[in-house]
Amino acid sequence: MAETLPRAVKVWMGANILQIKFDNGQTRFMRTHFIDNYVSSWSPSKGKGKRVNFFVAPTWEWLGSNARIESDGSVTLFEKDTYTPEELWNNSKPSIDHLSGIN
Repeated sequence: MAETLPRAVKVWMGANILQIKFDNGQTRFMRTHFIDNYVSSWSPSKGKGKRVNFFVAPTWEWLGSNARIESDGSVTLFEKDTYTPEELWNNSKPSIDHLSGIN
């Protein structure tokens, strides 16, 4: 039997962090793909192929509440950066404090 994941009902974004409210009432936090790649680029093992991000300031992306929730539960930023329902639930954290450091 397939696991039923909570579905995103509202998404806010500021300074490359998503705040996601799910239909089960939980609010969770997650890094955007951009900032996750930027932070990973500092790691000797995870940074391969991502070091080009050093040339872009990590604060360039600020959307407010401009995210779009699709009918399948995925979230799209900038019309092309898509987050699946599985990624939103499994990669998000219950507290913004848990987003620091390299995961």
